[in-house]
Amino acid sequence: MLTVRQKSILELIQDDHLVTVDALSERLAVSEATIRRDLVSLEREGLVNRTWGGAIPVAGVGFEPFVHERCTYFLEEKQAIARAAVELIEEGDVIALDVGSTCMELAKLFDRFKRITVFTNSLLTAQILGGFNFTVHLIGGRLRPGEFSIVGPIARETDCRFHYDKFFMGVAGLHLGDGPTDFNLDDVDVKQSFLKQAKRRIALLDHSKIGQVSLASICNISDLTDVVTDSEVSASDVTSLEEQGVRVTL
Repeated sequence: MLTVRQKSILELIQDDHLVTVDALSERLAVSEATIRRDLVSLEREGLVNRTWGGAIPVAGVGFEPFVHERCTYFLEEKQAIARAAVELIEEGDVIALDVGSTCMELAKLFDRFKRITVFTNSLLTAQILGGFNFTVHLIGGRLRPGEFSIVGPIARETDCRFHYDKFFMGVAGLHLGDGPTDFNLDDVDVKQSFLKQAKRRIALLDHSKIGQVSLASICNISDLTDVVTDSEVSASDVTSLEEQGVRVTL
């Protein structure tokens, strides 16, 4: 049973979507250590997801926070994932780079390359890549507000005209039975087009997404070649993915 304080914490998180430990400590006049213990308890109950320095609510399968909001979730984990993922890229690669906050963190590290070619359907990612000294192709199509992704039949048809050495894909969840899923059907259609054309298919996700299921299925786990995640993922989850033929990089 939740305490009165834990109920208050849950209400604040649901109202503000992202709440820090120090803000909760000040608001509820208790120590940060007490808040952290409460967040651990709430996470065990499946009511919140802890982030670096705070917590976010557990969303329904169809709820998608705006991309600028998601950029603040698990930021250090996403940066660690990006550092691991960039090591999988070689000069001369043709890269497909998905929408999403983790892919944006990866894009920030591409300044080390001179001879790669990058295709993306994210306006925000293209903006990051625009200052670097290699070829960037922004997929054409319909703009999806809020996510700033390019979707629709024109985007899918463009994807299928090219072949990619590696596709780095963002997901909303990765369930060991149901596979990778995402919030939006239009974005999923584009992901599936990239997947079909890529030799190496790499999902980027922090540990909080393991076991989660969102609205739309993207593919089977066996369709992935790699998963790049953070060091908080459980050893059993790593083993389960590897047993399905997926290389796991931490």
